[in-house]
Amino acid sequence: MSIRATDNLSLLAALAPLRTTPDNNSVQQDRGFSDRLDKAISGEASETTASEKARAMAESLTLQMLQTSLSLSGDGPSDSTPQQSFSNPLSSASSLIQAYRSNLPESAEEHFPPANPSSSRLQDLPTVTAPQAEAPSSHSGTAWLDSIIAKASRRYGVDVGLIKAVIKAESNFNPQAVSHAGARGLMQLMPATARSLGVNDSFDPEQNVMAGTRFLGDMLQRYDGNIDSALAAYNWGPGNVDKRPDRLPRETRDYQARVKQLYSSYRG
Repeated sequence: MSIRATDNLSLLAALAPLRTTPDNNSVQQDRGFSDRLDKAISGEASETTASEKARAMAESLTLQMLQTSLSLSGDGPSDSTPQQSFSNPLSSASSLIQAYRSNLPESAEEHFPPANPSSSRLQDLPTVTAPQAEAPSSHSGTAWLDSIIAKASRRYGVDVGLIKAVIKAESNFNPQAVSHAGARGLMQLMPATARSLGVNDSFDPEQNVMAGTRFLGDMLQRYDGNIDSALAAYNWGPGNVDKRPDRLPRETRDYQARVKQLYSSYRG
């Protein structure tokens, strides 16, 4: 409710009979009351004026923001630019905040620091760092296989370096390797050989290495520890080596040379 200054006289006139008492002190107190009432009414009028101004500024700011939104979406006038639309709302917002602050009691000032529309609170937000993708695991090395190779070496009595050399020559440490002949896994077991050795999954590193090392150990025992014959049998098959030991294919001879070279490097 707004009270105009011209309404003060009628209000005071209505209150005048209340001030007629035989006590002088009471009369003075009533006069003080009327003075305070006049000041309160005047103050209320000024506060009302400030509130109306603040409300008008808020409505103006809303209209300007709406105009800016229409301009950005292409529905507003074509001659208005985003820069022009954003400059005025900032100024109006500053005036609105100042008008609101002027109506606050002094005790509340400390809770509302001076507004600075030019500074952005976005700079206070924490910086979010995108999570780094994990590097895919690589099978090019041997560290991930060391425990399995060591276990197979102890169980079947085959040197660790020789097992590594065979794996490197057969699959280059790729547990998913498949040859054109159908050999699978790290030590390239043929399906029939894998079944005879109790392997359920040739692509399982531990099953493959344990079975391949067992087969290699059997070939070493069969040929009295002769590495050349054992490697030839591992590559070409023991039946072929037994029947034609002097007619090894070129592929098998190259295989023998490569594995022995790798074995020498792993032992050194």
